[in-house]
Amino acid sequence: MSTRRHLPILRDAAPATVPASSAEEAASEPPPWHWIPLGTTVSLVGFGLLAQGAAALSVRLLGRVYPMGATAAQVAHIRAAHPAAARSVELTAALIPLLTLLLSVAVGSYVVGRRGNGTNARHGMLSGGLTVLIFWAVTGRLWSLLALVPVAMAAGYFSARWGVARRA
Repeated sequence: MSTRRHLPILRDAAPATVPASSAEEAASEPPPWHWIPLGTTVSLVGFGLLAQGAAALSVRLLGRVYPMGATAAQVAHIRAAHPAAARSVELTAALIPLLTLLLSVAVGSYVVGRRGNGTNARHGMLSGGLTVLIFWAVTGRLWSLLALVPVAMAAGYFSARWGVARRA
């Protein structure tokens, strides 16, 4: 008689666990461009928190030269008597809020570079540019503020680059 042939039976063989594919992991994470508006939000919230202190510091600096509630005639008299001091205080008082804005852009772009998987310095740069454009649109559209866009983009680029380096 012929011998019986048996088919192999798999017993107690647990199915091999399939590791999650990178496509499934990528689907659970937001794409890198989503970090641009997130960084802009961080920058604007940070600026909102720092703006009150910056405004108080500017008022305090201006109070050293001009009396509180000075009229236009008093301001003109002080400017004529001390032109260099008045102009330097006015310039410093005007630059403090702008430096606060650039600081908040740098922090928001750093967050983009540090926390955003798949992001690079370009995403931080775009976040900084978008932050200043929103600031420009909200503050009365002074054309001189558009000069801040390239400066903010540079600050965003370098701080996001630093964040990417810290992430790795």
